Amino acid sequence: MSKPARFVRNVKVSEREGAGEWKAERLTSLILVPLALWAFASAWTVSGAGYDGATGWFRSPVNAILLAATLLISIWHMWMGLKVVVDDYIHKPSTRTALLGGIGLLCLALAFASVFFLVRLALGSAPLPAGLGA
Repeated sequence: MSKPARFVRNVKVSEREGAGEWKAERLTSLILVPLALWAFASAWTVSGAGYDGATGWFRSPVNAILLAATLLISIWHMWMGLKVVVDDYIHKPSTRTALLGGIGLLCLALAFASVFFLVRLALGSAPLPAGLGA
């Protein structure tokens, strides 16, 4: 059984705890600042290196780990942001549940694909699995 709604100065008080989500969004933002600067500097470095330079860059364990961290934290940050948008603007429970489920599946698929292809590049394999190339 739910508690009755609370109001302060005729404004409904939130019924759920949102401080943890808010802090997690800010934490991912702070972590992404140096990772984004590293990514821009790396892109600048690799841009003139050609194919061999780029594949050599991916084979470096430090670069592969930092890129994986950047991708995964970015996807997590995106998921949290989209969740807030859906929670704020979609009021029908069934629609909200369907959208949150779809967004969650999309983010999981992006995370899996990102790590999969990054590992393939880091190990020196072709970026696409056999049969999927043109």
